[in-house]
Amino acid sequence: MAFRLSATRSILSQASQCPLARRPTISPLLTHAATIIAAPRGRAFSTTPVAQTKTVKAHRLPSDLIPPYPYGERRLYKQSNRGLYGSARIRYGNIVAGRGNRTRRTWRPNVHVKAFYVAALGARIKTRLTLRVLKTIRREGGLENYLLKSKPARIKELGPGGWNMRWLLMQSQAVQRRFNEERVALGMPPKEVEDRDDMIRFALDYATPGPLSARSKETLEALREAFHRALILGDEDFAGLEGVEELSDEEEARLLQQLDETDAAEAAQKQPQL
Repeated sequence: MAFRLSATRSILSQASQCPLARRPTISPLLTHAATIIAAPRGRAFSTTPVAQTKTVKAHRLPSDLIPPYPYGERRLYKQSNRGLYGSARIRYGNIVAGRGNRTRRTWRPNVHVKAFYVAALGARIKTRLTLRVLKTIRREGGLENYLLKSKPARIKELGPGGWNMRWLLMQSQAVQRRFNEERVALGMPPKEVEDRDDMIRFALDYATPGPLSARSKETLEALREAFHRALILGDEDFAGLEGVEELSDEEEARLLQQLDETDAAEAAQKQPQL
C-alpha cells in the first residue's frame, strides 16, 4: 500500500513539471468562436450595392391616371376588384345529412397573397389572387404574359385590379418594343417607343405607402398642367395657317351680333308684304 502511494506521488510530481501541463485551459466556447472567425467566408467582400426593389400593392395604383375598365367594377363580391380573382365568386349551397336535413353554407374562393417581380417595371407587384389564377400565371410563363394577353375572355377575367396592372405594364419601353415586334411580324408598321418612365415611377411611388418623392411630385404637377392645358382637336398646326387665329371673346360677340342681324334681315325679307 505504501509503495502504491509513493508511486502515485512520483507520477503526479513528474506530471506537474511537464511543460504541457502548465498550459492554461481554454473554454470550448472560445475555441469554437476562434474557429468560426478564422474560417474563410463563402461570400467575398464587395462594394457593389444591392439592387433595390420596392414592393407595390396593385390596388393602390392611381385609378384617376388609368383609363376606366371596359367592363366596369364588379357589383358582386367587390373584394375581387382589388386583386386577380378570375371568375371566382362566393358560392352558396346546402349540406345534406343522411336523413335529408339541409344546412345552409357558403364556399369562399381559395385566395392567397403573392408578390411577383416584374422586370419591365423593376418592382415587385404584391396582389391577392386565387389558386386557379396562380396556376394560369405559371402556365402562361409569368405575370407579364398573363396580363398582356389581349383576348376578350382574359380582359374580362382580369377585373379592375388586373386592368390597372396591365395598363402600367404597357407603359414600359420593354413592352412597347415587344408589341412592335409583334406588329412587324404581322406586316404592320411599328410605332414610336415613348419614354414614360416618369409616369411609371409616379404610379409606383403612389402605390407605395408613405409620402411622394420630390420627383413624383414634379411629375404630378406636370400631369395637372397637361390636363388643364387647352386641347386642340385634330393634328393640324393652326399657327402656320394664314388667317386662322384664336377667337377672342370680343370678336366672338361681334360675329354673333352680325349673324343675328343677318338672320333678322333674311326673316324680314321672307315675310309677306301686306
